[in-house]
Amino acid sequence: FQSWCYVDVASCAKTTNAVYRSSFFPANSGAELFYSYDTCNSTTEDWLSVLERDSVGAVEIKANVPAYQKPMLYKRDGDGVILATPGEEYYNNSVPYEGVYIDYVSDLVRISNGDIQDISYTYKSMGSVAMHPSSHYTAAVQDIENGLADMSVGPFWITGQRLKMSAFTVPLIYDKTVLVIPKPRNKNSLSYQTSKVLAPFTAGLWGVVILVIVC
Repeated sequence: FQSWCYVDVASCAKTTNAVYRSSFFPANSGAELFYSYDTCNSTTEDWLSVLERDSVGAVEIKANVPAYQKPMLYKRDGDGVILATPGEEYYNNSVPYEGVYIDYVSDLVRISNGDIQDISYTYKSMGSVAMHPSSHYTAAVQDIENGLADMSVGPFWITGQRLKMSAFTVPLIYDKTVLVIPKPRNKNSLSYQTSKVLAPFTAGLWGVVILVIVC
């Protein structure tokens, strides 16, 4: 057992003692309590080792899938044919997912050294689809905000709307988007250069200008 005490953060911040904000009270609770081991001639090593050991602790994660995308993420039908679009099997969690993303997540579980116990896959809720009918991907993120899923697996674009609902991992793939237009041709004819002078106004407006000048 290591002794600790609540301290005045303003005073302790001017010393070399380590000070921590109490996590027993939410940040918006109004309770600003800080504690220190060093101030009480103790050490934080035991407590920090506990925090490090229990930082994740063999969690089980529920992940939803917004849509299929061959060969990254898909299911098969009863005949073993890869499906391009979700059907009834999408809502059957006993039908396993396959693809590059599933292999990637499985490798994450393997190298987590037990921090991640298991990841189960499920479908996005129809309630979230009703909220975001134009995007199955935003609907999947809505499930995370609503507490129906812990994470979502798929090729997501990081948008402002989705960032308000959930955090994102670092990008795995960058999708470069460009706009393409026909290459402009050099037009040096007299008629084309003349038309550029007249381009600011329509023919009708030019007629009004001439009438004003003449009259």
